[in-house]
Amino acid sequence: MEEGSGTEAPAAKPTTGTTGTPTEAAPAAAPAEGGGADEYVGADPVAGGGTISGTVSYSGKEADTKVTITKDDATCCAACAVKEKMAGSLVVTGGKLANAVIWLPEVKKGKKMDKPTATVNNMGCQFEPHVLIGYKGGNVAAKNSDPVLHNTHLFLAQGNKDLVNIALPTQGQVIEKPLKKLGVVSVKCDAHEWMQAYVFVTGNPYATVSGKDGSFTMKDVPAGEYTAKIWHERLGEKEAKVKVDAGGTAKLDVAFN
Repeated sequence: MEEGSGTEAPAAKPTTGTTGTPTEAAPAAAPAEGGGADEYVGADPVAGGGTISGTVSYSGKEADTKVTITKDDATCCAACAVKEKMAGSLVVTGGKLANAVIWLPEVKKGKKMDKPTATVNNMGCQFEPHVLIGYKGGNVAAKNSDPVLHNTHLFLAQGNKDLVNIALPTQGQVIEKPLKKLGVVSVKCDAHEWMQAYVFVTGNPYATVSGKDGSFTMKDVPAGEYTAKIWHERLGEKEAKVKVDAGGTAKLDVAFN
């Protein structure tokens, strides 16, 4: 069993606009070595595969920010005492960090890559989930669970490149679009400017998101030594070494501060 140690990259720090809506610095994008979908070779099962499990923590002084609700109060802020919600950009519980992406960009051959559709749900004028994994060559689905118009707009965070704009005027509507580019995709709603989510588009199946308790697990990892990467929308990117033994479980705990 091997324990990883994090190497910190410069963190992206947010600023706050005059409306109270956080304006985030551009997030770190998935690097080219993440591998294109047609470069990856998958097989099921993986002979001699192992598991990586661990926890992402945060010990810094930053806190989640608030966003101001500016329209459609009955849907967007029915239970709000004031017209504000938490942004969800830095969710920490007991020192454990949610919504961090952990991935292994070096893996070119491993388990079967199913490419499930990444569904971003407009619900209560927030995106659910806040951070999710998508796959190059797969699809992203925009769903509207609200009785108001949403306009789900996707940008490739690296270079702020406009990818697709999906109008969802009808409750229950779902529209799918292909994911053609690797990297961090920023998801906004043109009708509700405070809404924000991220789709992390990878070229292999070895990517996951930390849960509310900061934990994560990655299974069927080919035995070997890897440089894991960890990305968070507010805190930037880190790297950590991890060794996976055949049939074993490697521990990888990562700390942001």
